[in-house]
Order: sequence, then C-alpha cells, then structure tokens
Amino acid sequence: MPDLQTEMQKILQSWDEPKTTEETTVFTTTTNTSRATFELVRDNPYKSKGEYIKLLEQKGFKKSSTSSLLAQMIRQGHISVDDMGLLHTNFNEYRPLKSTTTLKNKAKKPKTSKLRTSIEPSKEALAAAAEAMGSIGMNRLIEVPIRSNIEVILDTITLSEAHELYCKLHQYFGGLSK
Repeated sequence: MPDLQTEMQKILQSWDEPKTTEETTVFTTTTNTSRATFELVRDNPYKSKGEYIKLLEQKGFKKSSTSSLLAQMIRQGHISVDDMGLLHTNFNEYRPLKSTTTLKNKAKKPKTSKLRTSIEPSKEALAAAAEAMGSIGMNRLIEVPIRSNIEVILDTITLSEAHELYCKLHQYFGGLSK
C-alpha cells in the first residue's frame, strides 16, 4: 500500500505544474447583430423601425434582438428618429454600444463644477478693471479664453433637446446643400 505522504506530494506537484493543452479555444463572433442593424439603417436610411425589423428578420436575426438594439441605438444617439418616425444614422461607421451599467455609472458620478461663461466682458468693463488695478494699460490685461456659446450648448444639452434642435435647424435650413 502506498504511503499517504508520498501520494499527497504527487497530488501537490501535479497542481503546481501548469497543464498544457494542444488545443486552445478561440471564440469567434458568429453574428454581430448590432453591427448588422446599424449598417442596414446606414445603408437604407429613412425607413420605419418596423421595416428595419422585418428586413433583419428576413436575414435571420431575431425580432426581439433587433428591436432592442434599435431602441438602444436611438437612446445612445447612434440613430435618430425624424418627425415622421423614420430612422437614420448619426455616424458613418459603426460604434459599439455602451453597456447600460456603464451609462448608469456615468450618470451617477457627481459632475465637477466647471466655470461656464457665455458672456464676454465688454471693452468698457475691461478698461474699468484696468483702472481699478492701478491704470494698467489695456494691452497688459491677460485675456482669459472664453468658451464659445456653441461649446457651452453642446456640453449642457440633453439628447432629446439636441434632437429637437436638429429638427428645428432642419426646418429652418430645409434641404439646402453646399
């Protein structure tokens, strides 16, 4: 009968030795439903959500998956819906969707306060400040870079407000082309 200590040593040694297998499993993507959904909308713009779901169903994708993906892409700004309920992409190339936990965590993070100025001081105000500081000439005042109104709007606008702005601008400019 083998010695118990010897058997235990054999077991411990086998645990320490790395196991090598000749086969390595590599997972390949068989389908990329989100990419196919995005590319279908990009290549065939201005159809209803139902039409895209039917087209993708004909290609073998599940109705529930494509419906969910279209909703996520709309929510995350990859796809826009116009006033008539027709879809079109906002990008030329596919971008992976962010997970809902990532979006929730991003929403929960406290925003750091940023100095936001949308009003540029007048020349008179700068001159008055220069005089109050001991008559320093206007050319000696340090110019503080002020963010443009467009940057402030883009940093503070919500997705629904951006869509509304887009629709208004589209109505205002119409189908003008360069």
